[in-house]
Amino acid sequence: MDTKATSSKENCGWENQIHMRTIVKLQAGPSGFTDDKDEAKRIRIGTILPALESNKQIVLDFIEVKSSTQSFVHALLGEVLQRFREGALNKLEFRNCSPLMKSLIELVVDYSLGGFQKTDGQQPKQRRDTATKR
Repeated sequence: MDTKATSSKENCGWENQIHMRTIVKLQAGPSGFTDDKDEAKRIRIGTILPALESNKQIVLDFIEVKSSTQSFVHALLGEVLQRFREGALNKLEFRNCSPLMKSLIELVVDYSLGGFQKTDGQQPKQRRDTATKR
């Protein structure tokens, strides 16, 4: 999987204010499927965590990824969410998510942040819609 991370400066309309962001374009095989947990870990350790530690925005672009395993998404985001908690969601942007990827990301976010809690025999409640269209 060839994942590229690039930093770009973007003027967001405010005079003399530049926002830094890191863009990660996730790659998949010809069928649009990815499951390489080692690659996800490499991206997490080499790109996502350093960007968050530097207070940068991170864009995870799933344009080529139509489906994945839950373990891939967990390897990509689990530690990030456990370390930075909900604050990570303010710095992460998920782009071009297929419905399946959106569902997997939401599942991993809820699981990592402890969002599946049963109360009085009711169904587990999910935290919130995370992988929006952005």
